[in-house]
Amino acid sequence: MNDQPVCQDIPTTITTRDGRTLRVRSLAASDAVLLERMFYRLSPETIYRRFFIAAEHASPELVHKSAKRLAAINPRREAALVALADEQGSEEAIAVARFARLPHNPKVAEASILVRDDYQGTGVGRKLLALLLAEARAAGLERLIFLTHADNTPMIRLAMGLGLPFQGRHADGLYEIHVLLEPQSTTKFEFVRNE
Repeated sequence: MNDQPVCQDIPTTITTRDGRTLRVRSLAASDAVLLERMFYRLSPETIYRRFFIAAEHASPELVHKSAKRLAAINPRREAALVALADEQGSEEAIAVARFARLPHNPKVAEASILVRDDYQGTGVGRKLLALLLAEARAAGLERLIFLTHADNTPMIRLAMGLGLPFQGRHADGLYEIHVLLEPQSTTKFEFVRNE
């Protein structure tokens, strides 16, 4: 495994389809408060699709603890990028993309992306994911795994639209997408039927 930190922390900017400019940088432990504020601006549907829990089950204590845990990045095995917008003179998190190496296979990582509802459909997800893919390649990863609900077509379309080969597997109402970072890979679907 590469001994360098995963994320090189080169700040950049991206522009949404409607012309809004966002700053992108590595997530820091001090960003827990931004993640917490972002959570409270998500719709119940987005909360369910990303965190696999109903919004009413997310107590303030759980949200606070989860935000602190998610902001505490281990740079040897994880990378997280946050997209920030200036809103009324305050910087707010509007999207986060992350990956964490699997303990048993350091060439593979679980990955996720979350975009605040008012920025969904503006191209932020695709651009942030492209930056995360660059980090994954720089870290020597061969594959990113995304797990989502089978009916989360925007996320599935986003992962499949990266222009990279992937393997897809559907089971128990979930869709697991393996995005392959090696150019010789080919696209393959596996549908698992529950008997």
